[in-house]
Amino acid sequence: MVSLIDFTAESGATQLLWTIHMSNGDTIELRQDLFIEPVPTYRYDFTEVPMDTLEELQALVDEISATTEENAVVYEGSLRMEQHAINLYGSSDGERQTTFTDTLRVAPKTGGIAYFENLNFEGDGSGIGVSASARLHLTNCTFANWRTAVLAYGDTWVNIAESRFENNEIGFHFNSTGNTVTHTVYSDNQFLRNGTGILLERVPTAVDMSFPGSLFSDNGVDIDNRCEQDIDISEAIFE
Repeated sequence: MVSLIDFTAESGATQLLWTIHMSNGDTIELRQDLFIEPVPTYRYDFTEVPMDTLEELQALVDEISATTEENAVVYEGSLRMEQHAINLYGSSDGERQTTFTDTLRVAPKTGGIAYFENLNFEGDGSGIGVSASARLHLTNCTFANWRTAVLAYGDTWVNIAESRFENNEIGFHFNSTGNTVTHTVYSDNQFLRNGTGILLERVPTAVDMSFPGSLFSDNGVDIDNRCEQDIDISEAIFE
């Protein structure tokens, strides 16, 4: 079974207790000690640090990796991760929006979830927009014209919400093993005119994945559930 636990840095040391009542009348108690510590957090904004080009962003990420604590989570205003879990938040100026036109790899060596929000990824029909072998959550992002827009591989978990996938060969490809799981609800996404909207080749755990409010329209295949993962599409929209 999967237990989702919310806690804050102020929780400190605490103990979780599961009480399991068996059908034969037995009772099993499982206890787990948790020691919760604050994580150093850094914020980088485009008004303070140059990040207009991919080269400037890469230089910033390299500097972050070399100078911050190993367990730090880094926020930056509007890149590629191989050391820390960096959160990327796009910015807009009129009709201009933070956009990546080259592939972006998410493979930090330290723990934590990377959050991407308000970003555009525009390809040329080839390559992978975002490939992730570490935990990643995408919110309000747009992916267009990629061979594969988002690839989850290795032993990680990737969650997507309120995002748009359009004119890709494959929108979201889940091909990961292990027992990692974070958020199983994929809400309010749009999969439009893709060869395959979602390809579930391998998924780390047997938990149900649900797609409330997600729209599937004019795809060659909406969901290719190759690994027969348990999914709930009762609240999804198919056109």
